[in-house]
Amino acid sequence: MLSALIWLPVIGAVFIALSPRSSPANISRWLALGCSGASFLIAILLAFQFNALEAGMQFEELLPWIASLGLTYRLGVDGLSLPLIIINGLLTWIAVYSTEPSIQRPRLYYSLVLLLNAGVAGAFLSQNLLLFFLFYEIELIPLYFLIAIWGGARSGYAATKFLIYTAFSGILILAAFLGVVWLSDATSFEYGAVNTQLLPLGSQFVLLGLLLVGFGIKIPLVPLHTWLPDAHVEASTPISVLLAGLLLKLGTYGLLRFGLQLFPEAWSLWAPGLATWAVVSVLYGAF
Repeated sequence: MLSALIWLPVIGAVFIALSPRSSPANISRWLALGCSGASFLIAILLAFQFNALEAGMQFEELLPWIASLGLTYRLGVDGLSLPLIIINGLLTWIAVYSTEPSIQRPRLYYSLVLLLNAGVAGAFLSQNLLLFFLFYEIELIPLYFLIAIWGGARSGYAATKFLIYTAFSGILILAAFLGVVWLSDATSFEYGAVNTQLLPLGSQFVLLGLLLVGFGIKIPLVPLHTWLPDAHVEASTPISVLLAGLLLKLGTYGLLRFGLQLFPEAWSLWAPGLATWAVVSVLYGAF
């Protein structure tokens, strides 16, 4: 069921992209509505089968991939990721439904929206640090084109700025993940196999700092936020909905999943500064 949340939108995107140009213009729209709606229904089914009294991951899936890199295809869902998976399906369907039927290049547009849905779902479900990073970077590509092609007058500038900021965010996150695995002598990037409690507190503090800045760009926190006003203004309304409702959630999710849960001791040291940073961001936004 978890793999279906990722690969069903991918299959739908391929079907839409390969559909004949002579087919009716609304075929792509209806296919996208069907795929996103099916993903949302699967998420709802997961919610009904989810045991809220059970701690840890549920519905886990594991497929060995590149053993030499410690990369496995491990998926799981818990109480932190389940609501986000539901929101991903719902907002994607809303974005597709609210798109103008007369939109230009509909096959490319709806394919990219479904690929964005798949990338976000994969990031929320990944239980391997390297797999999370791959999905975190994959969702960059469709969103860049969705802003650049169907955005406003300065969409090219806004999309490029978004790409640069988020790529730098990914570099910091990857550096932190590599440091976690190498310094802890872990044999893989499996989330459950990494034991950060054995690391010196100073190393934990630095690694968590990399994650705070990396995910802080995605949230975004002031002064790492300057890509967001441009992206929101230039993006079309449906894409702006996905940007605010889904993409920004990846930053906070990453902080909680990989920051707070992997480095609880270092988090207590960062917490006063992080709280101050958050307040400054809120007040800055209000002004």
